[in-house]
Order: sequence, then C-alpha cells, then structure tokens
Amino acid sequence: MNKPIRRIVIAGGGTAGWMVAAGLAKCLGRQYDIRLVESEEIGTVGVGEATIPTLHFMHEILDLDEKEFIQATQATFKLGISFENWRNVGEHYFHSFGRTGRSHWTAGFQHFWLEGRKRGLAGDYGDYCLELRAALDNRFALLPDNGINYAYHFDATRYGQYLRRFSEQLGVQRLEGKIARVHTDADSGDITGLQLDGGALIEGDFFVDCTGMRALLIGDTLGVRYESWSHWLPCDSALAVQTTSVGEPVPYTRSIAHPWGWQWRIPLQHRVGNGVVFSSQHIGDDEAKAALLANVQGEVLRPPRVIRFTPGQREAVWKNNCVAIGLSSGFLEPLESTSIHLIQKGLTRLVELFPTDGVVQSDIDEYNRQARDAIEHIRDFIILHYHVTNRTDSDFWRQCRDMDVPASLQHRIRHFRDTARFTPAAGDLFAENSWVQVMMGQGIRPASHHPITRQMDDRSLADFLGDIRKEVARTLMKLPRHQQFIDQFCPAPPVDPRAPAPALRPTPGFINRDARVASLRLDDGSLVHVVDDFAQDPDALVALAAAGQFQRIAGHPYPGPQQPLPDAIAAELDGFFRERFGAVLGGGLPLGLHARFSRVVQDAATLDPRQRICHRDDSGLDAGERVAASVHYLFKDEQLGGTVFFRPLMSAADTQQLLRDAATLDASAFGDKYGIPPGYMTDSNRYFEVIGRVPAKWNRAVFYDGCLFHSGDIRWAAGQAGYQSGLGRLTVNAFFKSRKS
Repeated sequence: MNKPIRRIVIAGGGTAGWMVAAGLAKCLGRQYDIRLVESEEIGTVGVGEATIPTLHFMHEILDLDEKEFIQATQATFKLGISFENWRNVGEHYFHSFGRTGRSHWTAGFQHFWLEGRKRGLAGDYGDYCLELRAALDNRFALLPDNGINYAYHFDATRYGQYLRRFSEQLGVQRLEGKIARVHTDADSGDITGLQLDGGALIEGDFFVDCTGMRALLIGDTLGVRYESWSHWLPCDSALAVQTTSVGEPVPYTRSIAHPWGWQWRIPLQHRVGNGVVFSSQHIGDDEAKAALLANVQGEVLRPPRVIRFTPGQREAVWKNNCVAIGLSSGFLEPLESTSIHLIQKGLTRLVELFPTDGVVQSDIDEYNRQARDAIEHIRDFIILHYHVTNRTDSDFWRQCRDMDVPASLQHRIRHFRDTARFTPAAGDLFAENSWVQVMMGQGIRPASHHPITRQMDDRSLADFLGDIRKEVARTLMKLPRHQQFIDQFCPAPPVDPRAPAPALRPTPGFINRDARVASLRLDDGSLVHVVDDFAQDPDALVALAAAGQFQRIAGHPYPGPQQPLPDAIAAELDGFFRERFGAVLGGGLPLGLHARFSRVVQDAATLDPRQRICHRDDSGLDAGERVAASVHYLFKDEQLGGTVFFRPLMSAADTQQLLRDAATLDASAFGDKYGIPPGYMTDSNRYFEVIGRVPAKWNRAVFYDGCLFHSGDIRWAAGQAGYQSGLGRLTVNAFFKSRKS
C-alpha cells in the first residue's frame, strides 16, 4: 500500500468537491496533480445555505477575501438559530453563537445565572449574550478582536462556483463527464481510474469520493456499508423552495417546528431559502408541500423539489486509496447547519493525515476514528432537539420524546438535569454554551448547581450579572441594522432571483472551422502549427476576459495574472485540438486539458531565474504521458511579441542542472553562476539557440509540442507601457495532456 501519490482525482463537484479541491490545491497543490470530474447533467443538492462559525477557519486557510466572498455568493450574516415551537407549541428559544456571560474555572456561567434567578437577581439567560440580543434586534457589525461570533447564509450554488474559480486558478483541472465505470486493481482493491461515458480514462493514485448520496466509489465500488441512524433521527425527506425577499434579512436562521418535522427560513441578499424536513411516515409529500407553501413569505420562484435521505454514516469513510467527503460519507439532517462543516472537517483532517509516502493503514484507522467521533457528537446534539420536548400534540413528537437515545447523550442529559454541568469531550464541535442553550431551551431545568455560586452575597452577584448585562446592552446600541451594515460593507450586485445562478459555461461555437491552418518547420525539424482567424468572435473573448477576475498565482512562474478559461470554450478547444492535431502532437488517450487567459505584466528587471530562461510544458508528467500546448494571441499590437522556440546547446544532464538551478537558486546566485541577467529571453545565448519564431498576429493560434523549449517573444524595453495598459498582451494558453501512443 506504499505506492507514492502524485495524482489526486476528486469524483464529483458541488460544494463538497470544490471545497476539497480548493483546500488540497491551496495546501498541497505544488506537489500533486489535482483533477476533478463532474457532469453538468448531474445536479447537486445545493440547499445547504446556512453555516456555522467554523467556516472562518476554512476561509483563513484559503486566504479568501471576505467581502469578495460575500458579494459572490449573495451572503448575509448569521448569529444563531431561532427555534420556534420546539419545546412546545408557541414557545421559542434561541441558540446563539459566541459566549453567554463569563464562566469561572469551577463552573460555567449557567451556574451563576441559576443562582441569580433563584435570588431574583437575574434577567433572561439571553440578556447576557451579545450575539443573541443583536440577532433578535436585527443588528450586526464586524467588531475588533473577534468581538462578535458569526457565520453566513449564502447561495450554495454560487459558493460552489466561487470555489471552482478559485481552485482552477490554483491549477485544479476540471474534467466534464459522467462516471461510467470505476476501475480497481485486482490484487489490492485500490481504485486505479474513472472511466467516463465518453471513453476517457482518468487515472489516479488517490481518490476523493464527493459523488453525494450515490457514493459511487466508497459505496458501490469499495462496498463500505451505510449505518442508518433513522431510529434516532426520524426525518427522512426534505422539500426546498426559494422565494423573493420580503423586508430586511434577519441575521439568523429560523427553525420552525411542525407536527411532522420542521421548516427552515434562510434570508440571502437576493432571495430567501425555505424548506421543510419531515418524516415520510407521518406526512405525505403533497401534504408537506402544501404546508411549506402555506408558510412562506414572498413569491415562490421555483416549484419545490423532494430530497430523500437516510441519516447515518458509512462504517468507514477511508478505505484503500479512497476517502469519502460530504454526503457520500454520511448525512445528518440540516437542523444545526453542520453539513458544510463536516465537509470542511473531512478536508482538513485529510490534509493533516495526508499520506506522506503512500497510504498506510494507521492513517486510515486514525482518520476513520476521528471522523466517527466527530459525527457522533453532532448526531447526539441533533437528537437532543427532538428527544427533550414537551410536545405531545402528534405521533411524531410523542415518538421522539419516548425513543431510546445513545448512551452518550443519555449521560449528558442526566448530568445536566441533575447538576447543571456539561463536560465537553476533546474535539467536540459544539461547546458548553451551545449545549446549555439548547438543553434549557428545550425545557430542562437543572435540579441543582455549583455551590461556589453561594460564596457571593447578593450585592456581589447582582454586580457580576449586571455588569455583563450592561456591557451587552452598551455594545448592542452601537451596532447598525443588519441591512445597513450589508449596504455599507458588502452589497452584492443586484441579480434576478428568478434566474438560476449564472453557469460558468458560455455558449459553445467560438472556433472558426474555416480558419486557415499552416505548418512551420523549426530548424530542428519539429513542426509548429499556426491557425489564423482562429476564433469566430475574438472581441467577445476579449470582453469575456475583461469581465472576469485576473489573479497572480503565488509561486507560479508565469509573469502575470491569469484566470481560468470557461469550461465550454475549453471543451471546444480540446475537441478542436484532438481532431486536427491529436495524431501529430497529442499522442494517445486524452488525459485532460488546462486552459487559461494570461497577461504578461511583470517588469523585466524583476524576473526570477525561472522567468529569465526558456521553458518546457512537461513538468509533473509521468513517464507514460506527454503534453501539447497552444497559445492564442488576443492583442492587436504585434510589437508585444509572439512565441520563440529554442534548442539547448548543452548535454541533457547540463540542461537539467540549469533548470534545477533556476528553480532553486536565488536571482543573484543564478546570475553569478550562469551570467544570465534579468530580462525576458528572446534570442540565442551560450546555453540555448533560437530555432524559430512565430510572430504575433491578432486572432492567431499556435499549436506545438510541449516538450519544445520556448518563451514569449517579450520585448519589454521597447514597449513596457503596451504590456501594462489595458489587457496588454492577452493570450489564451492551453495544455493538452495525453498518454504516449
């Protein structure tokens, strides 16, 4: 099992797939080839629009800009969850993020509050929590020193697209297609490749199953059984619908209990997400749909759709060389907004335990142990909401109240009911304040509390509680309205809520099939293929690039910003290449394409050693693979330069040493050793000889063998302003990977 890992394949997109892709690319991307396979024809659940504060850690890992993320996903802020009708019909409570009061090392704040209530000195428990008071007063602001704990409501589809753009900019390659067959090794049982319905075989060394409830890899292929928790979590169905906004968005999720389940209401900037989670044994689909539509506000934007699920967990979520993350690993209903957290935790756990020199069983065992501990803790917390209730108005709630619950939860309920104590376990997601709020909110009144609270006389206890309450009130008064803060800090661009999230695929058909093709033979006998009038509408491509976001990729040697080429255009470009030049340049079975818009903007005097010399496009290839490449010129100033090709004047060993030195030596040491000053390489020197040039021309594309040494023909000194103004030297660069024939 100690086969080194070089190629990671993620099966499935959506929120899970692209969170995994983004995290792996950010943390490990320089060491591994990461590819993601998904099909536009396969939908995603896409209703997980509420989060918890742990998402901040994920965004810190990715170094995301919060304002940009909020605007891209039409997000609002979330300070907690309002639970309505859960304890009993007409009775509500609030599970807030953050901290309530101040604890002592001997006892949590609830002990002091209970003593205060006993003496008539304490107000409502929520009066001592800023997040709770701010939520119910519809106020929010970012405070210094993490002074307020918050999460987000966002459009899950737009979030997946946002992470996809981010991942592709870090080099993740997306492959379109349905998985028709999963190949395994007969001896080890390891997965070796994914056969797509179009015939392409996507081989890898390590696989992440993000195929949702289908669990094509971990379940269908590796045979890991699913453990149902339906006897504790009775809901097995959901209906989701979107409505237009009515009034200002509140900074919390509403969870409204019904006789057969519960309803969510999640406000975004451009619409409201609604849905019901219900037990199909207690209500039919049509009745649940009618109940949902009768309890929403605003215009219904799309018909509700039914989602079936079985609460539970795979008996193992890592087996052989495959880890399941997201719905393929298990599912807990969305009551406490933990689905995205579990994806995030699966990813970060994978990064922490990523196989160093190949998969070993101890890593598998540790990953599975941690995954089970984490989800069982969350499972118990969700069961608590159903089991501890005073509702007796329906068979559903009587069944929940009377059911047996896991021993771990029984102990926590009994311990809190007897003593007001809660003892968190290592790694628990929900801390003491969350459990206390929900247990008291659901109706538990502890029989006693810690005796240390009796050490305080009435004056001391009243001052202690009063100071906390006053500080919450003072801070609350300074907070703006939630909508006011959004308008000032992060208003998202207006969109039509009736329209689906914009696809990342423009309409295909951009290549001019009547384009003129010619071949140029270089001095070493190699052929370079030149296509003039390549795109039917090159101005539209330029406009597409201008509308997107260019970004410098840290550590990448390209001397300027990039942005991924939209998938539909990339797919058409790939098809054109395979059809016209595959036999002479592409080799055998296609293994994928990476394509991007690129601009050269870096001052020649600042180039590092890698950027001062010509290069090849074959880095990171396995022995049986090859790559071809293309560049499409989308600038009209031909003085900005085309492409120049070279051959080395040294032995293969000396050439490799120069390339290694360029990647490892600093600029000064490299210059001293080789005498190559800063600047773009456009002419022969004592190490490389020019063997041909292709001049730049508006709407010209050049296809060539990626093993050829080449460089942009950048004449920086003669036209610096031309490179740095507007889109400058805008090109489309594409790399076509395949098996050697």
